[in-house]
Amino acid sequence: MLDLRLQAFEAVLKEGGFERAARHLNLTQSAVSQRVKLLEAELGQALLVRSKPVQPTPAGRRLLPYLTQLRLVEAEAQRALHPGAKGQPLRLPIGINADSLATWFLPAVEHVVREERLVLDCVVDDQDHTHALLANGDVLGCVSTRADPMRGCAVMRLGVMRYLCVASPEFRARHFPSGLTRAALGRAPAIVYGRNDDMHDLFLRNQFGLDAGHYPYHVVPSSEGFLAFAKNALGYGFVPEIQVVDALAAGSLVDLAPTQQETVELYWHHWQVQSSVMAQFSRDLVTGAARALELPSVDDTAAR
Repeated sequence: MLDLRLQAFEAVLKEGGFERAARHLNLTQSAVSQRVKLLEAELGQALLVRSKPVQPTPAGRRLLPYLTQLRLVEAEAQRALHPGAKGQPLRLPIGINADSLATWFLPAVEHVVREERLVLDCVVDDQDHTHALLANGDVLGCVSTRADPMRGCAVMRLGVMRYLCVASPEFRARHFPSGLTRAALGRAPAIVYGRNDDMHDLFLRNQFGLDAGHYPYHVVPSSEGFLAFAKNALGYGFVPEIQVVDALAAGSLVDLAPTQQETVELYWHHWQVQSSVMAQFSRDLVTGAARALELPSVDDTAAR
């Protein structure tokens, strides 16, 4: 079982204060405070800023990732010691972007999830920001655009997600009868995933000199919802190629800019010291991603 002092430290941060942590742990507030103080005394560093809500110090933030790993190792040890017992599934918290979750991720990991009896806690964020989840100890691994490993971590290349600018044929006929022009793009409603999603902004600025704020857009923070908006002629936007191959072949969507594919290179980050289950999960993830993300383009497929 996780050290009682570490349990108290973790609970204070997760619950946002000593009083709530005490209720969560069925202890008195003074008992929780004493355990945290003992941990700080042993480590010789303050771990918490006693604010509202309580925040970790830099030393406390460095400690957090190891607590997540310790819980997994502890659960694996219980399995090893009692191989015939029907214990709880192992929980794996991971950070992932919505487009990966909606496309290649599940086929890549479904075997290891089933065979190892895992339950996944998928924390969804933009691929440019998921590494912060790993640094804060919220997850054991993350899909990110960051190529360099963080301190104490390893990184593995997953592949490239290609994005196409798509719309329905009806939308194209109504808004872009003469193709993509600066004037038409300033009026046609775009679809963006969120306000941190800058792919559309960069495309319009670099290709048409159209700055952010000079075109209308829907904000649809769901990969499936994003695609539904496009199919229903409500807007146009950048969608992963692997998500729209069938729709393009069927003609329900069209590529508005065949020569302007956007690419996003993805990497898998994890702690250097991994449990056996986490190591197998990482291997399956990387292998499955390589199969899905290195597919030929739609044009190449059509030419064969």
